[in-house]
Amino acid sequence: MKSNRLSIAMCIPMLMFILVGIIYDLNWLASSAEFFTYLILLFGFFKGLDFSNRNIIMFLGFSMSAVLFKFFQDNVIVYYTVMIFQLFSFGFLILEALKHTQRATGNKYMLGFFFLMIIANVYFVSDHFQVLEGQIVGLVEFGLYSIYYITLLALSIAGLIYYLNSYSRKSVYFIVLVMAIVVSGILRDMALYYLPDTSVLLMQSFLQFAAILLAFQFYATREKKLRLIHLV
Repeated sequence: MKSNRLSIAMCIPMLMFILVGIIYDLNWLASSAEFFTYLILLFGFFKGLDFSNRNIIMFLGFSMSAVLFKFFQDNVIVYYTVMIFQLFSFGFLILEALKHTQRATGNKYMLGFFFLMIIANVYFVSDHFQVLEGQIVGLVEFGLYSIYYITLLALSIAGLIYYLNSYSRKSVYFIVLVMAIVVSGILRDMALYYLPDTSVLLMQSFLQFAAILLAFQFYATREKKLRLIHLV
């Protein structure tokens, strides 16, 4: 068994610990398991990752820093610090996607589909933010959440452009990773502000765990088209 597949299998118990931590409100257990997930995957994917790539280093650095701060996220300042670290990590994901994207001429049907997908994403994210806006108090909190959702929107657009342009295995990992990140963020805010339910937190944690696996798969996969086609 390849080391990357073995490391993914070794992460399954970490997922169980994360879910148990959510169910019994053991933040230290969930955060520890999430951090160890990164360490296990780093070991398993070490040979496949290009550490000369700044985007990988910065993404992992900010992502793992965010997890470390989660140990103390009951403090509101620390909670916002976690969000800021996540924002920076998303930024380096966007840069990595754009690095593999080349503009090519596409037919009008695919361009139409692309713009429809952007409009749909804008609508759902903005609709969620409008609901969330009534629960947010304070200019700083409002500004941070505005930047957070603008970044998620930029990440979604970058994912769509990359996928429609490349249609490679790497782009497939990326678009699924983006969907996991966006839905996970929305579920987190849903549980925090207007639907505090354990099942929502469990789904959010599962998607966040899946996003970690997909991020390593994305960075470790070489760009190779699945078929000769340029959609955008």
